[in-house]
Amino acid sequence: MFKQFIKKVKNTVQSHKDYSNATGHSLLHVVSNKGLFGEYLSNFSLNSVQGVSRTLYNIYLPMRNGKPTEIDLVFIHETGIYVIESKNYSAWIYGNGDDQNWTQVFPNRKKFSFYNPIKQNETHIRALQHVFRYIPTEAYTNLVVFSDRCELKKIHYTQRHTHVLKRPALRKLMKELTTKNKTLFTPAEVINIYTGLKEYAITDAATIEQHKQNVAQYKK
Repeated sequence: MFKQFIKKVKNTVQSHKDYSNATGHSLLHVVSNKGLFGEYLSNFSLNSVQGVSRTLYNIYLPMRNGKPTEIDLVFIHETGIYVIESKNYSAWIYGNGDDQNWTQVFPNRKKFSFYNPIKQNETHIRALQHVFRYIPTEAYTNLVVFSDRCELKKIHYTQRHTHVLKRPALRKLMKELTTKNKTLFTPAEVINIYTGLKEYAITDAATIEQHKQNVAQYKK
């Protein structure tokens, strides 16, 4: 049991280092930023997935209109490309897969709407398809991951290869998906996809600002 504990501690420390090296964010900065912390916790759930894989964070890809869209996390695995939209929200969440906006309801009955995260992540997947034209649509999985601080009250969707869940369920779901899904990529292809996508993780301030303007338009 002690050896297992030591192994877990080492894996946790290594996970901190890997995330920090990949994103440039210190742990202190991450825990003080709600969005980044949710992304970090989602990444931590992927560490136990077996098989050849690579992970990228905060990817800015050009859409067909030329504007950039930001992807929180892309998990490239032998069995496919898992695109994660992380929502570190609290309160009750209501939404339908075809709706333009979803609703966040607090105990004091205050309501806030936010852009449908399934549609948001579908935009991300289309941007990835534009870059990797040779990869079939079936290779992509749309994962919308909410914080365990929220309650998914009424969530309905019919989209294929799509999952809406709370973060504690991510580890189990990924194990199921990567076990049942057939192998699509060789280890070399996983590395090639990662290398091709990695260049989009390095962005300038103008790209980030353009993305913020795009998000503001969604909220109108």
